[in-house]
Amino acid sequence: MNLQKLLKEAQKAQKKAAEVQERLEAMTVVGSAQGLVEVEANGHGRILALRLKPEALKAFQDDPEGLEDLLLVAIQDAQRKARELSEKEMARELGGVGDMLGKLF
Repeated sequence: MNLQKLLKEAQKAQKKAAEVQERLEAMTVVGSAQGLVEVEANGHGRILALRLKPEALKAFQDDPEGLEDLLLVAIQDAQRKARELSEKEMARELGGVGDMLGKLF
């Protein structure tokens, strides 16, 4: 493969990666902890919403540290799901190149 063709392919891959990044901004995932806390994040892992079920407040009214732990678990779950979504979308669009480019963005 000549250098010019390689550069053209790299530009195509970069454009596809940018398109995936744009789509990920609009995609959402939901992380949860024990069904009591839900955290919504976009495909980049940015937190968009946090929902506490009334039962969570009752169950942890005397244990704020326990509620904080649930919040952390739900946030980490949402961020893990966002990372998996991002990797899947990059791989779908770019194949093996997606893994490499996904780490650059």
